[in-house]
This record gives sequence, structure tokens and C-alpha cells, in this order.
Amino acid sequence: MNPMKLIGSAIKRMGVAFLLLAGMFLVSCSSAPEPQPELSKEEIRQDADRFFNKMEQEEAAPSSPQK
Repeated sequence: MNPMKLIGSAIKRMGVAFLLLAGMFLVSCSSAPEPQPELSKEEIRQDADRFFNKMEQEEAAPSSPQK
């Protein structure tokens, strides 16, 4: 086969592959994300309390010597 025909067919195949990949990307990104459930004030307060308790424990623990 002629080298120019080989190059032309390779370019066409790459173009088709690019179009397929772009189409797959657009389809996968087109859906809206699922809404996250709203947390109640009590759940937020519990999470904050756990966080602050953990921070207090880490501050109270003796720190290891740094290398």
C-alpha cells in the first residue's frame, strides 16, 4: 500500500477514536450529582463534639520527638 494512504487511514482512525472518547466523556459527565441529605443540628453537634474530643486527646498526649 501507498504510505500516504496508510497515514490517511491512521488519521481517520484516530479521529474516530477521539470522537468516541469525547462522546463517552460528555455522556458520563452529563448527569447531575445526587443530592446529599441535610444533616440535623444534633448530628452536626455530635460530629463537632467528636472532633474536639479527639483534638483534646491529641493535645494531651505527649508528642513524639521529631527527627
